[in-house]
Amino acid sequence: MQLISEDKINEIRNSADIVNIISEYVPLRLKGKNYFGICPFHDDHTPSMSVSKERQLFKCFVCNKGGNVFTFVKDYLNINYAEAVKLVADKVGIPLNIDTVKHSKHQKEYEIMDFATKIFQNNLNSKEGLKAKEYLESRNINESIINEFKIGYSLPDKDYLCNALTKKGYDINKLDELGLIGKDGLVGYDKFVNRIMIPITNLEGSPVGFTGRIFNGESSSKYINTKETSIYKKGNIIFNYYNAKNYIREEKMAIIVEGNMDAIRMYSSGIKNVLALMGTVITKEQIDILKKLRVPIVLMLDNDNAGEVATLNVGDELFKNNIDTKVVRLNGAKDPDEYIVKYGIDAFKDTIIHSRPFFDYKLNYLKENKDLNNTEELINYVRDVIKLLEGKDNLTKEITLQKLSKEYNLDYEILKKEVVFDEEKKEPKVINHNKINNKYQIIVNELLYYMMSDSKYIKIFNKRVGFLKNSIERNLLCEIEYYISKHSKINLADFISYAEEDDNIKDLVNNIIGSVSIDELDDKIFLEYLDALDKLLKKENIEQIKEKINKSTDINEQIENINRQINLYRKMLNEKKDV
Repeated sequence: MQLISEDKINEIRNSADIVNIISEYVPLRLKGKNYFGICPFHDDHTPSMSVSKERQLFKCFVCNKGGNVFTFVKDYLNINYAEAVKLVADKVGIPLNIDTVKHSKHQKEYEIMDFATKIFQNNLNSKEGLKAKEYLESRNINESIINEFKIGYSLPDKDYLCNALTKKGYDINKLDELGLIGKDGLVGYDKFVNRIMIPITNLEGSPVGFTGRIFNGESSSKYINTKETSIYKKGNIIFNYYNAKNYIREEKMAIIVEGNMDAIRMYSSGIKNVLALMGTVITKEQIDILKKLRVPIVLMLDNDNAGEVATLNVGDELFKNNIDTKVVRLNGAKDPDEYIVKYGIDAFKDTIIHSRPFFDYKLNYLKENKDLNNTEELINYVRDVIKLLEGKDNLTKEITLQKLSKEYNLDYEILKKEVVFDEEKKEPKVINHNKINNKYQIIVNELLYYMMSDSKYIKIFNKRVGFLKNSIERNLLCEIEYYISKHSKINLADFISYAEEDDNIKDLVNNIIGSVSIDELDDKIFLEYLDALDKLLKKENIEQIKEKINKSTDINEQIENINRQINLYRKMLNEKKDV
């Protein structure tokens, strides 16, 4: 997280109205005391998210997501907490200058990658990097774009980076693990030599890997990419996500291309809502990232056989996940970069405007190389279309079947029998991962919710009960008491921000918010929960005492049994002596 003082965070939160902020993303309607809207965190069809202006909190009563204004912005925009604080600060006009501080077990790895990025950037501005820079300028990648993407250059010297990093004190084995160097025995050598260096950043914008591109045709390998490391998992990353995410939300659309250079080239031409998969496959993790953007996706993959196959495969995965997906196939050029050079940016933008829905694109593809006058091939085509309709809504099924019936003179009723229609649109079942079945835990979560909301409740708790069984709960109690001693008061909206500093406490607070169903604080209900906890703890103490007594009784019985056995054995011995 980034370094922002607690007082500053509270100042920003108190200056922001959660109703106004959330209304920018989700329409809200006043109903009684609170505002309600469609929850963006699950497939919601009826307004199930409540927003309290008085308490500055939101809560969904179906998926149980809840929190303060920063929590909502963080999860809605898929950004980290510090970024959410900065964004809200900008909205309410509070200046906030923050420095990035890595709180990670991989802090050293991030530090090395950041330093390597700076070395490559310096190289590009050196005499040796002149030709590489001229090449970038010939591709209309100007100084501003070079700086924004932190593009650099790896020198022809095969040990320059290795020497620079080891002189800085970094371990050669760590450099090898990060894919920056290779090793020949104990000697290290640079993996990237005489290449334009394009940093690959994670979702937070930190460099985690590199793509090295040739620019003078001296190597047969056009691109070299960093191997997967402890901080770089290719399937978890989408190139240019950090730079593009705000533009994507502004344009309400994301364009996906194959290569890093395609994305940079489009970005430099003013099309900044562009992402790159860095390949021709898409992973579940990448799909999850795209789903959180909540915008249509335009696939613009390379105009070759591999690109067509990738368009179908990636499109199928997006389509299955109910992401609005469109397709652009660039005629007359291999990729977006080449198309822009040949036909200009206006023609390129026109292809985006005329992108086709993936469903229509797939239907046309299924027709290719088929003689639909041939009965067998027509049957295969119809079966493929019916398979494509699986999981789709009734309207899509209806329109598609009507088109098939009309276009090929097929009986609609016969076609309809091949397709399963949903009888009734049911609200999807949402799994509540925060649901608590343990009676003790239900009571404690309710009590802790009260105590995080108003300082008077912890005073009553300490006077009446003052004890919780689990150490993590006791730790939270200590944090609540510390917070009150520091601020002389407490409210849940501010305490949520305070809890961000400790992962264990943060998780417990989130679980409590997700599990309780409190709308308004009620002293009488709090006292009822206290009585219930007191009775439960006393009952458990009685049960423990009984268990100890039972164990003690069991031991006495065992001793008596042993004594009986000994006496019986002695009697047998005496009888033998008499004989």
